[in-house]
Amino acid sequence: MASYIRSASLGGFEDLVRSYGINPIDVMKEVGILPALLRDPDSFINYEHYLNLLEVAAKHCHEECFGLKLSTKQTIQTIGLIGVYMSRQDTVIQALTVAQKYVYLHADSIMFRVTQLDHQLCELNFIRLNENDSILPQKAQLSIGLIINIFKELIGPSWQAEQVKLKQAQPNSTIEQIFRSTFNCPVEFGADRDALYFPAKLLQARPYHFQEKLVDQLIVQQLETQRLKKQDNEIQLIESTIKMLLATGDCNIENTALCMDMHPKKLQRILKDQGTSYRNVLEEVRKAETLRIMNHHQDIHLTDLALQLGYAELSIFSRKFKSWFGMTPTEWKGQHLTYDAPAILN
Repeated sequence: MASYIRSASLGGFEDLVRSYGINPIDVMKEVGILPALLRDPDSFINYEHYLNLLEVAAKHCHEECFGLKLSTKQTIQTIGLIGVYMSRQDTVIQALTVAQKYVYLHADSIMFRVTQLDHQLCELNFIRLNENDSILPQKAQLSIGLIINIFKELIGPSWQAEQVKLKQAQPNSTIEQIFRSTFNCPVEFGADRDALYFPAKLLQARPYHFQEKLVDQLIVQQLETQRLKKQDNEIQLIESTIKMLLATGDCNIENTALCMDMHPKKLQRILKDQGTSYRNVLEEVRKAETLRIMNHHQDIHLTDLALQLGYAELSIFSRKFKSWFGMTPTEWKGQHLTYDAPAILN
């Protein structure tokens, strides 16, 4: 099955692309990523689409350093709760251990390796399971840049790497200087790997953090919950994708399958094996979202609610609502909500 990465990994993407006078929505659609997926940093994007997006965006923007510049817009918060928990460890090596344990919650089939080369120097490089040896310069630039930013947040802004190695070919002197000034260390191009090098003594350094044991426990519990939910989650992933697509009005099986990088027939088989269908899952998602929105946004116009759920007309939504709950939205509101909302729902 295809692998996925949290949409938080594209934090800053739209602003960066716009700065070059390019429409980011057009670039995303070109590679099969629907813009609605970027609304929630915890939604998932097909990893191959993500890789393709970085390279295509670099070409559209005529920017060899696209991944590098995108990395400057990202921080330890990009990796979500994993980053928070890393910052609360007693040593950097413990923080890296946390990252290794939970990194797959941020990106499937991804791992990184820290190797102590000698008593003075360590190497960190990313490994994608089952990935061929193709050179993907924008991904490498972004990954290395993000790791450097994370180290700076753990150790302090004055920290700098010993060296960076990149597989990509040697650029011209102007581009090379951009890399050196951004990474603030020597950069070797045309290397046999994409890697970051740092002093071995850093492993025992103490990150900036506060000792809040209760918060630590809550973080661990949530990470463990996420870890368990990642197992056998095909239906959950389908439901999450549908939820992201509802407001676009394009929430059909073809677009859902596109976001999941699979053929619509394969998606149908998955649902059939689970004893359901796309139509049933779509209806259940809409039903759940209706209750969630009406409970949390009690003053919402019914027309706006219908559009958020992907219905072209209010009348269609109203009929569907009555078939679900045996009453009109206004009647339901009168029985279930706790205060008298304005008459706009009538």
